[in-house]
Amino acid sequence: MLFISPFFPVAGPIVGGIIGGYLGPPGAVRGALGGLLGGLIVAAVFSVIAVVGGTAFLGPVGTFIGLGIAALLFALALYFGFFGAVGGAIGGALKAWMVSRRNITG
Repeated sequence: MLFISPFFPVAGPIVGGIIGGYLGPPGAVRGALGGLLGGLIVAAVFSVIAVVGGTAFLGPVGTFIGLGIAALLFALALYFGFFGAVGGAIGGALKAWMVSRRNITG
């Protein structure tokens, strides 16, 4: 999610959520929770990068710019969290389907 989101803003959180939901325990609800958590973590990482990068390149003015970007990214955490949860629900449901199918076929 962290690497795809800058290039594909909607697909990044969904793909990251699908991967996170599939790697976690089976079930759509658990996958959605994992995707939501992943989206919030990505928003926090982007915020830290914005503040540290702004400070490193622009000094004290960059700190304020970075904090503004961080505030914007935390507002967008709902966006990342929502699409991450959608992707996580898809991935968790896919894993639950794969596990049930494996149990049926032996």
